Amino acid sequence: MTVREQNGQAVFGPVPSRRLGMSLGVDLILPKTCSLDCIYCEAGPTTLHTSQRGRFRDPEELLNQVRERLAELENPPDYITLAGSGEPSLNLDMGAILTELRKLSSAKLAILTNATLATDPQVRKEMCLADTLIPSLDAVSPEVFRRVNRPVKGLDIKEIIEGIALLSREFKGELILEILLVEGVNDHPGEIKGLVEAAAYINPSKVQLNTVVRPPALESAGPLSDQRMQEIAALFTVPTEVCSLPANQSGKDSGNLAEEIVELTKRRPCTLDDIVSMTGLGQAEVKEMLVSLTREDKVLVEQFGDKAFYRGV
Repeated sequence: MTVREQNGQAVFGPVPSRRLGMSLGVDLILPKTCSLDCIYCEAGPTTLHTSQRGRFRDPEELLNQVRERLAELENPPDYITLAGSGEPSLNLDMGAILTELRKLSSAKLAILTNATLATDPQVRKEMCLADTLIPSLDAVSPEVFRRVNRPVKGLDIKEIIEGIALLSREFKGELILEILLVEGVNDHPGEIKGLVEAAAYINPSKVQLNTVVRPPALESAGPLSDQRMQEIAALFTVPTEVCSLPANQSGKDSGNLAEEIVELTKRRPCTLDDIVSMTGLGQAEVKEMLVSLTREDKVLVEQFGDKAFYRGV
């Protein structure tokens, strides 16, 4: 398969991550290419729904963007993370890119993945080149899997769980199993019991429970209360924590901050405080920049709960 895009911004951040400290994001695919179309996804609805691997970006162009971004930073990031606007393991060059990223920085390497391709031994082999893996698992029953994750045709949740378990056994680094709970969708007792059992079978380094904290793809996808999240966490037999928002940190970045803000918020909607943390600028300065970007129709404002989120256009 030919490369689908020769250019385009593939690097974003560093941004403060709840799990990885300051993380420089690398987007291996094109928005929004994924094997799932999760109702809670902060990147919005899937536009290319596929489980077929392909080549989406020129690897050398992507690596050059990483080199340039690293050169702009006062301090190296804690992690370089394959993440962004879809499923990174769909990129056939993932293994080769991980190998080259290892040579560019002292930062650790992480992959955020929906794990739907963990059934493939080659994909698992490539994932094992990272230091930290964060696969997600939001359902154990086919019905709830279809409802919360809206998979492409042909994916089997039982096979995916087995793939994650194999990955956990083969991987030598830290494997964090992320479970995202949506109120009234995958939080009923039967599904929670199944998730607890699946987590015990997978035996990750730890489980991180999350809920909807940013504007989701489907407006009706809502969060669980903090108390309910803690109650569910107590049911797991492997180490489990409830995710919280990252503490304010400064990436101390240089360069075109307005452009960086647009690129970041294209991949996930951010609050004013998120952007202050990312840029290290004062709140008043960020507000002024966001007003300008909104007037230029480069950023939209979305209300979710009691917070305003900014999404790049």
